[in-house]
Amino acid sequence: MLALFLTVAGQSSAGEPPGPSQAKSVSKATNATARPEPFPGGRFILERGDVVAFVGGADIEAAQHTGHLEALLAAKYRGLDVRFRNFGWEGDTVHAQPRDFGFPPLKVHLQRAGVSVIVLQFGRSEALGGRNGLSVFVSDYQKFLDECARQTPRLVLVTPPPFERGGGMLPDLSQRVPDLAEYAAAIRSLARQRNLPLVDVFAELGGTSHREPRLTDNGLQLTTQGQAHVARAFARQLGFGELVDRAGAPDANGVWPDAAFERLRQTVVAKNRHWFDYWRPQNWAFLGGDRTDQPSSRDYRNPNIRWFPAEMEKFVPLIETKEREIAELANKLP
Repeated sequence: MLALFLTVAGQSSAGEPPGPSQAKSVSKATNATARPEPFPGGRFILERGDVVAFVGGADIEAAQHTGHLEALLAAKYRGLDVRFRNFGWEGDTVHAQPRDFGFPPLKVHLQRAGVSVIVLQFGRSEALGGRNGLSVFVSDYQKFLDECARQTPRLVLVTPPPFERGGGMLPDLSQRVPDLAEYAAAIRSLARQRNLPLVDVFAELGGTSHREPRLTDNGLQLTTQGQAHVARAFARQLGFGELVDRAGAPDANGVWPDAAFERLRQTVVAKNRHWFDYWRPQNWAFLGGDRTDQPSSRDYRNPNIRWFPAEMEKFVPLIETKEREIAELANKLP
């Protein structure tokens, strides 16, 4: 199975070696990504056993809680034992990815998860700074891609969805769409230069002419229905829009009318909830941060024993169970 690694990270930060089960998982993840090859001809395709990481800011982070894109990818690549790990983090940009004290950097998480494909979506937050920041955006994105390429050359670039008019007293972010178009163009250029697959969500959703479908309720943050439409654009860009058509048009709550696809999506959401709690625990300060030596972090009978690493391992079978359910549901789709 995929390396589920947060406990290892927490133990390592405290100078404690991983237990046998964690060490075995890390070894399998490392072997899974040995000598990865680039996408042939810059064409996106997943292979058996791939571990796909989603990396980006708030839009990517929120996508795991709606599950539309991952459900479509699971349906498209069913039978290949492909697993998906969302590493999105609110506020992340190509310029900086700040974390709590002691929290491992992204490159460590990618390595321990055995990631073989990285899907990156940036540019929306950065575009709010205007076109004057475009050159720095390109430079920092280049550096960020270089860092990701140390894990795997199989990188996928995604352009961000358009801004919209907020309505009421909210700012009219639709006026920022021309700026966002320049950032999308820069991402396209990066993809061409590096011969990387490009998923042009911005263009698929109309670009500077975007009006419908409505993606947000405030001009910026995607609604659940908006996430469904972005997933649809993603799938159409990659050539499997027929799966979206079979799932049907999402309602206002992002629910697909096709019951089989909706069951798959809900199971993806349940798996991602376990994953989120596992890799981003609320008690990180006690697990691997600056409070690992507190008495409440350790067994009162034996202070050499820490409570939380063992507790976090209980998420592993929960995640694995949901992934088996996802595979079964995807295989049952017509």
